[in-house]
Amino acid sequence: MNEENIRTGIPKLDTALGGGLRPGSITVFWALPGIENSPFVYHIIIDRLNAGGSGIYIVQTKRADTVETEIKHYGWDISRYKERGSFCFIDAYSGLIHAPSNEKFIVKDAKNPKAITMTLEDVLTEKSNHKIVVFDSISTLIDHCGEKSLDELVEWKKLFIKHNATGIFLFTEWPYDKGILNKIKASADAIVQLNAIEEKVILREYFTVPKVDWNGKENKDAKVPFKITRPGGIRVYIPKILVTGPYNAGKSSFVHSVSTKAVSVERVGTTIALDHGHVDYKGFSVDLFGTPGQERFDPLLEYLGGEALGVIVVIDSTDSETFPRAKEMLKKSKSIGLPYVIVANKANLENALSPNEIRERMNLPKEIPIIPVTAKTVPEGKEKLPAVLKLEDVHKVFDVLFGMII
Repeated sequence: MNEENIRTGIPKLDTALGGGLRPGSITVFWALPGIENSPFVYHIIIDRLNAGGSGIYIVQTKRADTVETEIKHYGWDISRYKERGSFCFIDAYSGLIHAPSNEKFIVKDAKNPKAITMTLEDVLTEKSNHKIVVFDSISTLIDHCGEKSLDELVEWKKLFIKHNATGIFLFTEWPYDKGILNKIKASADAIVQLNAIEEKVILREYFTVPKVDWNGKENKDAKVPFKITRPGGIRVYIPKILVTGPYNAGKSSFVHSVSTKAVSVERVGTTIALDHGHVDYKGFSVDLFGTPGQERFDPLLEYLGGEALGVIVVIDSTDSETFPRAKEMLKKSKSIGLPYVIVANKANLENALSPNEIRERMNLPKEIPIIPVTAKTVPEGKEKLPAVLKLEDVHKVFDVLFGMII
């Protein structure tokens, strides 16, 4: 196992963190009120446990069995890791409410941060392989133990360095004094900030990584939209990608080939309104919206293109006479200016044009990707059904387009 890069299981987050988390460090998942940050640590813990590591979860906001139940809602079961001894809770909650606890490790004086430190050191000493340590709420620590309790973060970091552990702390930014916020920021080696933006009544959540001390370079602090799926965990969320192109180019084939679920509105075997598909790929969660190709449906194009974050233009690489129509559809859908790729379908046919020939005939800038795709199968005796495209081809389309969008 690579002790220098501790993967989160969220690929785009790993990239922003310069390859993942680091041993001997503290990363704070910093959320605005109303935004969930605990699913991020659930995702990371499960990924680490599956990779053979161990996890310690310090609870101070809720019962340990409540956390275990929440993790199950995402399709994960940590009970087997508890049985093996590779995962455990440190209960710093029951002592706050004077309730009994079934956990092996209990902090009876939970309002004393030094008592948490002593228990944590005992557990870290007992665990042999690399440890992820989660503390579920800096906010609760402050509320119950006072601002002075933040000094204990320095002691916890010393323990992480000594025992080759990685600390992940959750924090919700309630209206605290600026000095408290600055103290938390100074204690963190990395900060993953969870925010939200409201666009036309649609609330979108996103994360940024404004601080990574170990990255060695300036962070651009890009906004990465995400959603929390049950089951599934954290997914980078692209709410709308438009799939457009001329009639019979293969838009339905593209949407149906890559989607985990897809529907079409059809009449006499061809799409008359739209295709809708959903894709989960490499940590991304994406909704695809396909347009009809016939000119009589052009009034729908602008409506369908609204709020899209990227565009896939499907063309028939054997039919250059339809290329002007493809560019016209881009314009009518108000998609010019958005990241887009050209998907050259039917690229394996004898009279198919090469990407260079397509670029020249469509007069496309050099930076616009043109990606050939081919059919894996055409339904025998069911020619009206969408062909199945090769997954490696359509995945290449997503790899390129996602890199342009995010």
